[in-house]
Amino acid sequence: MKSLCVGLRFGFHIGDIRVIRGYVRFLLFLTLASNAFGSGLGSYANLVMADSPGAARNGVRVTYLGTNGYQFEFGGHALFVDPYFSRVDLLSVALGSRIEPNLSRIDDGLCQFAPNPDAILVTHGHFDHLLDVPVVMAKTRGRLIASASSVDLAKRAGASSGDAVRPGDVRRIGPWKIQVLPATHDRLFGKVPFDQPHSQTGAPQCAADWFCGEPLAFLIEVNGQRIYVDSGGTPAQLPPNDRVDLAIVGVALPDSRARLHAALERLQPRYVLPSHQDNFFRPLSAGFQFGPLTDFPRVQRECAQQNGGHLILLDYFRTWTLPKAAGSKSQSPNPKQRVKSQLGNGRQNQAPRS
Repeated sequence: MKSLCVGLRFGFHIGDIRVIRGYVRFLLFLTLASNAFGSGLGSYANLVMADSPGAARNGVRVTYLGTNGYQFEFGGHALFVDPYFSRVDLLSVALGSRIEPNLSRIDDGLCQFAPNPDAILVTHGHFDHLLDVPVVMAKTRGRLIASASSVDLAKRAGASSGDAVRPGDVRRIGPWKIQVLPATHDRLFGKVPFDQPHSQTGAPQCAADWFCGEPLAFLIEVNGQRIYVDSGGTPAQLPPNDRVDLAIVGVALPDSRARLHAALERLQPRYVLPSHQDNFFRPLSAGFQFGPLTDFPRVQRECAQQNGGHLILLDYFRTWTLPKAAGSKSQSPNPKQRVKSQLGNGRQNQAPRS
């Protein structure tokens, strides 16, 4: 019965029960196969970046949190993107079981990071991006910046506030300038998973309740450097035609890999960090393993054709400092920098915290 419920939330009809069951079996098979044969980062050790012990801490530091999660640090300030530590297992998702944040895993993750991030950016509302955010907000007092649908979901899950943004909006917070960009979400079997709200009221209970909503991408500027980050997408929506120092691009599914070449042509990044390619149904303590639907060899080929961007990988919780481009000037961190927001029309305002 639960598999039928999941199928309906994906948009299938009652007559498609066999398809639904086949879909669940397919995902379970992929996960079991991945657990048995999936590769980790060992085969690509030459691409894995990390600061050496005792390295200077005066640049923009990037730490991978797993899935599509990141922490950026500069001058005593921090930003989170899509922090997700709970790592709900696939069976719970496939059967439509109740899911909730794993407080122990969240504490284990947060103990390694800045205690008070300036903001928490969320690309869309799926559970592997938003589930942990209300708890992370409560523990860090970080401010949520996300689409209106994601802010509403977070509030229904217990978040006290949220800054609902749209493409074209700009937020200035401490040393960070954050531009909100349009994005799309990859399709799975021709359809965006959990693309419509199952319930308009009440706290989200199962994975299907954490619906996609409006996907967003972000362009973050700090220390004279530019970082683009998304969680994947389709060729229908490409990044801006604007050079960046670091492009963090989701490559979990075929759609996002199909648009990778064009995306990198527009961004012309100095460094390319493929994202959302680990098996996020495994706990972080089990170590990095490529997800069953990923294709990193293809990602390598696409990046090699660009003849410019340096392809890199990051392991869980290993910090890497983004090198400055030759001839660029560093920003002097100001610990007393005021928190500001700027809307896309150029007016300076304090962002709403409703």
